[in-house]
Amino acid sequence: MMLFSFLLFFVLFTQTTSNDTRCDKTPLCYLTNNSTVIICDRMYAQTNESDVFPSLSCFPPVKTYLFRNFPKIRLHAFEDIKFPENESFSIKVVNASFIETEAFSKSLIIPPSSKLSIDIGDLDSSSSIVLRFSAFNHIKIDHLHFTNINSFNGRSVFDTDCFGDDLDINLLTFENCAIGGFSNIIHKSADVAYLSIINSPKLTQLTDKSLPSFLSTSKSLEISNTNLQMINAHTFQAWSLILEELIITNNSNLETFPSSIVDGILMKLNKLDLSYNSIKNLDIDYDWFSYSSTKYLLLRNQQLDLFLKANLLKTLPALEKIDFSQGFISANNDDLIKNHFQNISNLNSIDVSYTNLTENMIIDLLTAISNVATHFVDVRLFGHTLSDKNFCSYFKIFKNAPGLLHLELDESHDCNCIIDLFYMNNVRQSVTNTSVLQPTCLSNFTRIPCDVETQLSISKCNIGSQNPDASGEGNKLGKYAFGFIVAGLVVVVMVLLSLGFSVVYQIRRRRNTDLDMDQPIENPLAAIIEERLQNQ
Repeated sequence: MMLFSFLLFFVLFTQTTSNDTRCDKTPLCYLTNNSTVIICDRMYAQTNESDVFPSLSCFPPVKTYLFRNFPKIRLHAFEDIKFPENESFSIKVVNASFIETEAFSKSLIIPPSSKLSIDIGDLDSSSSIVLRFSAFNHIKIDHLHFTNINSFNGRSVFDTDCFGDDLDINLLTFENCAIGGFSNIIHKSADVAYLSIINSPKLTQLTDKSLPSFLSTSKSLEISNTNLQMINAHTFQAWSLILEELIITNNSNLETFPSSIVDGILMKLNKLDLSYNSIKNLDIDYDWFSYSSTKYLLLRNQQLDLFLKANLLKTLPALEKIDFSQGFISANNDDLIKNHFQNISNLNSIDVSYTNLTENMIIDLLTAISNVATHFVDVRLFGHTLSDKNFCSYFKIFKNAPGLLHLELDESHDCNCIIDLFYMNNVRQSVTNTSVLQPTCLSNFTRIPCDVETQLSISKCNIGSQNPDASGEGNKLGKYAFGFIVAGLVVVVMVLLSLGFSVVYQIRRRRNTDLDMDQPIENPLAAIIEERLQNQ
């Protein structure tokens, strides 16, 4: 009896497993063992019909649907797929050469709480594809990803007429695609929040004609790792854009960044990233006003003096976060930061890690920040060393903004007096962010910390002077102070003498004045007496 029950259970289990992995009505597809992927491949077909396409009605919902080697994706091809709520799904199409009108359309019923991603192409093999009119229509797509596509409709231009009406795409990505621009013959009401073109060598130039019409609905534009060489004037019409992010990075052929590429002001721009380009040419009077609302600026691995001398920071008053990491200056200019690092009162974070800035430039940078700081500012200084020989300058910086500068230094940095000043001070301890990297020597509790008062005396700091480390300059001023006072007194005496001589001259001039007595002044009393005598 037990043997019979075991055999019955085995048969039922085998039948159930068989139903889950294969569907008799759809021999082209199977469910993987982990029940998260359905793979459909035309190579499983026993017929040469090109328009054969599987039905998935007998399969349970899964996370990923993979369709391989189907030349044509027909109208409403995926209408049998059931999407549960509160889930994320992916449809991947590999080696398809033709996508019919409304292949991806409202026939895919996606709950509002679920997200659908569509991947077309494969990194391992390139393909060419024809996208028919309104192939994507009346549908909401979280991520539409084209990968390794050699041509779109036989060209290196993406025809946006494959986007139909009421199309909502959160992220549209072209990766390793031969795309040189967009064709906008027919304007549709497609909304694309984020547009990313990466690793696409065919993209060499940006113009107002090569950008897609749906860019007016986009919050972000990313162009990275392309052969971009030129951005034409008037490429971006700011009045029609709502861009919050402009990311143009890792384009090794981009040597010039013209000042006239934007007409107007990108009012909603928060992030400007020009990192890892080869920019060598900037107008000395570059007009950054079009980017004046930028809050996050990234210039990683760029020639910093080129941008600073072009008055970059002076015209970006809203900056809150700056990333200059791995940047460099072409020539040693000790006044570079002092002269060009201004208008930073809103700054919350700055990263100058692994740059070739000198320690004097770092001091000028920290001084500029401390002079206007009214809130916490994170300063990343990986790759830099702060030495005790400049302790007076660092002490003044600390006194300007006690506890407000969060310095992040290499874990291998020595625990000198500057480290103790910024990390171990009582004020600093109360606001230390545990997530901020610190030198590991601070964890050595047997170490005797630096005595600040003693170091002030050793360094001969004159805290009241403008530059505490420049004690020689203070002595020079003391030597000439008496001379300045004597010179001032001499000037005062000379002025008083001039006034005195002027007064004396005026008095003597009045006394020596000759009066004309041809008509003497008549005494009125004598006239009255004479008149009375005549009357008598």
